[in-house]
Amino acid sequence: MQSRLEDALAELDALRKVDCTRDLAPHIEVLLRQAWSDEDAIELRHQLIGELQCHGRHREAETLLLAEVARDPADPYHSVSLAEHFHYYDINLPRSLEHVAQAITKAKAVGEFMYQALGVQARLAIEAQNWVLLESTLLELASYEHKPGNIDVFPETDFIKRIPVGLSSTPALIAYKNRLDHLRSINYSTIYGARQK
Repeated sequence: MQSRLEDALAELDALRKVDCTRDLAPHIEVLLRQAWSDEDAIELRHQLIGELQCHGRHREAETLLLAEVARDPADPYHSVSLAEHFHYYDINLPRSLEHVAQAITKAKAVGEFMYQALGVQARLAIEAQNWVLLESTLLELASYEHKPGNIDVFPETDFIKRIPVGLSSTPALIAYKNRLDHLRSINYSTIYGARQK
């Protein structure tokens, strides 16, 4: 049996399939007036933020993201979301870098979302052509010891192919590739840890 949240998300998906141009923000706002667990309310608020972003309502999305940070200042995820907001939607590279730096500080403190925050910072460093920041980010990615069970993504690789050829053999990038090879060799999962065969 599906939960109320699963039902609500399935309904949103169905509405998007019927008309992908429709702004579902008013519909999500109605849902949010109902009683939800804290976790479910966070998911619905993020659905609302995504809807606002997709329809160019950037200032409203930013306001909601800042409210998420105020609601739980120690959680790095909300700062990562703000960094991505200013990277992909309301484009402002300096603000994006500022928020991802805050996310990394929080991630170090709580032990969650560190790989994700560093991956965002690597993409931003490449876009800003800040090779010193990229080098330090790759070194952090190579040396970070994730604690299995703490929420995070697997170390990301999409940005590696965007690193200019002249920088493709730096010690930091080699160290990160070696770390990735090691984690793959032990079938590492951020949930379960090493799952050697």
